[in-house]
Amino acid sequence: MSPLNLKSYRFPILCIVFFVGLTTALAQETLLQDTAEDELDLKTLLAAIKQHDALLKSGEGEVVYTLGVPPFVDTDTRVVAGTIVFNIEKTRFDSEKTPFHPGGSTTILTPIGSWEIVPHRNRKLDYSFSTEEPKRINPYHDVDPRRWLTLRNKDLATYLESKNFQIVGREGFNDVLCYVLEEKDVDRSEKIWIAPDRGFRYLKRESQFLTPVDALDSDVPMEAPTVMRTIISYQQYGEVWFPKAVFHEYAWVDFKPEDPIISGQKLELKNFKINHEIPPETFTVDIPDDAMITVNHEKQKLSKMEFLKRYGQHLSGQH
Repeated sequence: MSPLNLKSYRFPILCIVFFVGLTTALAQETLLQDTAEDELDLKTLLAAIKQHDALLKSGEGEVVYTLGVPPFVDTDTRVVAGTIVFNIEKTRFDSEKTPFHPGGSTTILTPIGSWEIVPHRNRKLDYSFSTEEPKRINPYHDVDPRRWLTLRNKDLATYLESKNFQIVGREGFNDVLCYVLEEKDVDRSEKIWIAPDRGFRYLKRESQFLTPVDALDSDVPMEAPTVMRTIISYQQYGEVWFPKAVFHEYAWVDFKPEDPIISGQKLELKNFKINHEIPPETFTVDIPDDAMITVNHEKQKLSKMEFLKRYGQHLSGQH
């Protein structure tokens, strides 16, 4: 093509480039204006979190929980798999075999007490009952997906309010627009990414603080910055957004660049049903007539008759 022809095409091309750039800029400006108009204040955000939390009534599905050091290939890695069923008041977890329970086990948590039933190959089932507060004695606390919807045993809205979190901006995380909330004090800082398009669940939580470390060549302790990070992906069930996978890690920050990860947890969920009808017998325990029951970790066991005489009036649904 001749130089003359090139000059004749230059002006239309410049016009097209200018038009595209102007259109993009106007679109971005309109998006920013719409975004600013849609912004929520903290009070409205907390109310929306509580409203969506209240939608979850029951659930049932398979879980695989992994505890160790990512990428979870060490011999010390612990894996717990099984099925969890819950409603507002009760929870049942049937675990597959573990190093501690080769035949698996069943744990049932209720408002007035908790059961653990452990099968054995060459003897009868072990029955244990505890009246201690369930969250303290539940050996599968982190296996329950609902645990990751709360922070330090508080629902998300209560936690954010009690710690005086403030909205510091909005940004995308994994292609989802989130409100970023931050809380700072002298010893630590914490940020949480909350996604309105995911039922006002948090997608990421990151907390940084100093951890005491013993110096290798001195008895004088030092402090190194560490970070705890949780990332959650969700699956939608009607109006409810429920965890699909959880990854949590505890790591050094610039203290051991070659080996920064201290520990980690991973929770994977599949075949879940949410807000369906759960038969009441799911949470009942059929106690055999010859069973001996350990209560509150005491050495002396109770027979079925002794147990029901002492606790039966509180155990509706137990046989």
